[in-house]
Amino acid sequence: MKQQRILFIDSYDSFTYNVVRLIEEQGTSENPIEVITIHNDTFKDIHQLIEYIGLFDGIVVGPGPGNPLHGSKEVGIINDIFQSSEFDKVPILGICLGFQAMCYSTGAGIDILDTIKHGQVYPINITDHNNQIFEKYPDTFKSTRYHSLHVTNFENLNTIIPLAYTNDENGKLLMATQISGKPWYGVQYHPESCCSELGAQLIQNFMKIIQSTNKSRDHNGDINKVKLLQNTIDLSPISDPTTSDSAQITPILKEYNVSQDPNLTFKICDKLNMDKFIMGSSVVSANRGEWSIIAIPSNDSVVITHYGCLKKTTIYKWQDESLKMKQIHTALNATEPIIAENLEIINEDKETFWHTLGKFMETRSVSVHQDIPFIGGLVGILGYEMGSYIHFNDNEILRPDAKLVYIENSIVINHVNGRLYTCSLTTKFPEEITEIVNTVIEQEGQTQLDWDHTLPKGIDYKIEMASKDAYAKGFDQCQKYMHQGDSYEMCLTTQTQVTPSQRLPPWTIFKTLIKRNPAPFSSFFHFNDILDNSNDILSFISTSPERFLKWDNQTCELRPIKGTVKKSTEMTLEKATEILKSPKEFGENLMILDLIRNDLYELLPNVKVEEFMSVEEYKTVYQLVSVVKAYDMDKSQYAGIDVLKYSLPPGSMTGAPKKITVELLQDKIENKLNASIDDGSRGMYSGVTGYWSANGNGDWSVNIRCMYSYDSGDHWRLGAGGAITVLSTQEGELEEMYTKLESALQVFM
Repeated sequence: MKQQRILFIDSYDSFTYNVVRLIEEQGTSENPIEVITIHNDTFKDIHQLIEYIGLFDGIVVGPGPGNPLHGSKEVGIINDIFQSSEFDKVPILGICLGFQAMCYSTGAGIDILDTIKHGQVYPINITDHNNQIFEKYPDTFKSTRYHSLHVTNFENLNTIIPLAYTNDENGKLLMATQISGKPWYGVQYHPESCCSELGAQLIQNFMKIIQSTNKSRDHNGDINKVKLLQNTIDLSPISDPTTSDSAQITPILKEYNVSQDPNLTFKICDKLNMDKFIMGSSVVSANRGEWSIIAIPSNDSVVITHYGCLKKTTIYKWQDESLKMKQIHTALNATEPIIAENLEIINEDKETFWHTLGKFMETRSVSVHQDIPFIGGLVGILGYEMGSYIHFNDNEILRPDAKLVYIENSIVINHVNGRLYTCSLTTKFPEEITEIVNTVIEQEGQTQLDWDHTLPKGIDYKIEMASKDAYAKGFDQCQKYMHQGDSYEMCLTTQTQVTPSQRLPPWTIFKTLIKRNPAPFSSFFHFNDILDNSNDILSFISTSPERFLKWDNQTCELRPIKGTVKKSTEMTLEKATEILKSPKEFGENLMILDLIRNDLYELLPNVKVEEFMSVEEYKTVYQLVSVVKAYDMDKSQYAGIDVLKYSLPPGSMTGAPKKITVELLQDKIENKLNASIDDGSRGMYSGVTGYWSANGNGDWSVNIRCMYSYDSGDHWRLGAGGAITVLSTQEGELEEMYTKLESALQVFM
């Protein structure tokens, strides 16, 4: 068995692992392909990389943000690879940025396109059918383009052999080339995109080129060097599944036959005069909103809270009578560790926080009842800043960035099959809750959900939001960064603050929002976990239409939403579909779809697009939705919680490439646009809410169409935004932002 080994140079792109998996998939059991991925700045000096070249059969220089004209500060060592004679005989395939750097190294120019192409599918016309890289290709095929820059001034260079072109408003553009006298090939388009044709054939042809070159390597090589390179990008699992022991717990379940009315969830909640968390469906549709969960904390429930700016995590019991808020503040602000029986403080950053969660759940897993999504476990919220590449802003007021509670008693309802389950991970489900459930079920047909469409009268609301001028500046900044090649798509968001003239119970607001804007992923979280704390309670209310990530022991699914049209008497499903399938909306969704594929492919090899840009109808809007699913989770070292960690923040709330885009949004744009509210931090908005069940399942929704308060309801924050592409208009994006904001803000108006 001869294994081929490829070095992949990643420029922090959000499509990297789509390419990596495409390469690996061309291997066979007799001739497998191993891909080792490093970043373009893993080595500061090209001579460091040269030491490893003998370990590889070929190199793929992937896509990414940046301009080769700007040198190592933007493209790392990529330019040096093409300018060093040590690589002359090494087969290289450059894609997009790699293609541009390859051509630039031989004397070509790099310019900005007059009309940018991001997420657009174009015909690629082959002009040299004799070249090996396009063997078995037709004259023309379609492929996806993601580029602001293009190669120029190459016509008179004998170093560049043109192989393919495309035509658009910019004229005739070079799409593929070979460098004369070298086994170097490049394509401007993205062969790995789900809308690109013949991407697999391109890789197969490149692998044949590798086999036909005179270059040879020691296939055993220095295994220690290979492992060293493998470890330059940390993709370690949160916990080792082989060392996890199932808890010695037999869950107690009782099943009831009930109606399929999703209002049953809220009727039960109305009668539960106790603390509760709700992940409920107020709209039931195929593949979304089938289940509702009422999680009921008790005095034995463990509360885990992370404070990012302090790099500290607190762990304590729910409403512990011995624990006071002052004790928590003192412990968090102390420079030396404080050890107490009722409070644990862990000094850790957000990276280590994930391992704390993994360790906590290792001894609490239950290997039964896989058909019920939640039987108890961690429920809560992970804020936007908990995601990769984002830093925490310092706040004068101590605010949690992640808060989860371990739940032992819950009510789970299947609205499709008409089944209700009471679940307990203790020795007995609480009798008083059982009595309430029985009473509601018995009286269900005789009662209505009598919730108001409006909030109580006599309360004024001060509403502060970003000005149109500030939004216009943010929009223009996004366009500048996209046109110069830093990003393909940027999800620009605004923050709005609502201050009521008197404090309203969050439950009252939630009930009104449910009536005004029902959705498949409605959430109510009121973290009343410290008895003497009445002014600094985190409350979160959401009627989100968007699932972020759902997993079980076999599969993992992401369901990105991109593209929104407001419903009206004139706007039909047919008209909305026509708008949502326009080039602008198509490109916006395709970019996020490719990004989501990348987020799954980063850890898992078997990924499929199950649903491609379907239009879904909601109470107030039509939206464009795709579904991407990974399989064979049971064969992987990774669990769903690993996918959650490595895929945050949600790509639908960032844009692509994710790393540079979130950095630009946080440090250059939204810090100014939303400066009046927490220095522009997104907080809980754009994060995720959901659960990690003890039976291994998980389901998390994106925190959109939501509001939240850090101060028990004295102020409410609402976020809204949308993905901006080069095809976006300022007026159109502003209107879309207001449409999304209105879905939650309407309760105060």
